[in-house]
Amino acid sequence: MDRWLVTQGSDQFAVNGLDELRQLARAGRLKAGDMVQPPGATDWLYASELPELKGLLKQTDDDDDDAAPRSVPVAVYLGAAVVLLVVLVVGGGAMYSFYQTMTSDAPKLLGEGGMSYSEMLVTQPDAPLLAEAAAGASTVTTLQKDSSVELLAKRGEYYRARPKGGGPEGWVKIDHVIPMYQLGGAKVREEFDPLYNPDQYTTVQNASWSQIDAKNAQLTVFQFMLNNKSRYPMTDLVLLATVKDAKGAEIERVEIAVEGEIPAWSATMVGTFEPDKKSVPPGEEPVKKLMTTYSFTKLSETDPDLQLQWADGVEVEMKAKDFTTANIDIIELRAIPEAQPKPKSGRR
Repeated sequence: MDRWLVTQGSDQFAVNGLDELRQLARAGRLKAGDMVQPPGATDWLYASELPELKGLLKQTDDDDDDAAPRSVPVAVYLGAAVVLLVVLVVGGGAMYSFYQTMTSDAPKLLGEGGMSYSEMLVTQPDAPLLAEAAAGASTVTTLQKDSSVELLAKRGEYYRARPKGGGPEGWVKIDHVIPMYQLGGAKVREEFDPLYNPDQYTTVQNASWSQIDAKNAQLTVFQFMLNNKSRYPMTDLVLLATVKDAKGAEIERVEIAVEGEIPAWSATMVGTFEPDKKSVPPGEEPVKKLMTTYSFTKLSETDPDLQLQWADGVEVEMKAKDFTTANIDIIELRAIPEAQPKPKSGRR
């Protein structure tokens, strides 16, 4: 049965199916300002944004049936803030002040020492911080409910995170945390969503591959373009090459780590940079680096001779034989929140 997630203030719970969600709405236990995550999705929506619940949600006197989430009175947001303030009180009597409005101009969601939009609140008791982004991975540490963590990257259904204030890095399941930007208005959610879902804004385009060495059939060169449709530069890229045989059966997977950046609102190719052999200690082989063309171009501006050590495309030596097709997909990525993004020409 489809599993929906519902967040009410600092509480989060699962709902089994759309029918149960409708029952909660009819009973008044689901409000227009509650946040809902549909099955299989990573984005959160206000309950009032779901067409399946139209006419079922109880409205206040200040709302009409067609009101969009951005028209909800400030009191709704302040009510959510009060719950968060109670949860996040540190020590006896320590209080946080909530910003009057939740806009993209305010980098902090809660007052001095509080949480920013690029941080997450742990919603599960003793949530495991894993060594790898995979079920069954060893636990690095456990995260306490209502504690905050810093976002570092995304990989599939996991976020790479670090406890706020310091601690070991690891991977936490997406449904064990709630990003603070989701409690902001429509403008905030639009602006900060790429930080948490960078893979939804960056795509692999014009991918092709070829075998360049007749003596080594496993040596393959991939060529492709990475297109970033967000306001944030992207980095820490990991790609997955999936290799199939003539019958379409998967025979090998190869992860490819790429250095450098994909600039905001732009695209870049990927190439191979081979360090100068003279700089490598005797007896060691130079280690080739896979890098975005954008970052290599910036690197070579001060040393044009580096162009002699650059080759377009990504060399990958496969273990499997007789493969006929190969796909490239993005499996890990990080948006850079520190940058001051500039909107695309013609955008707001």
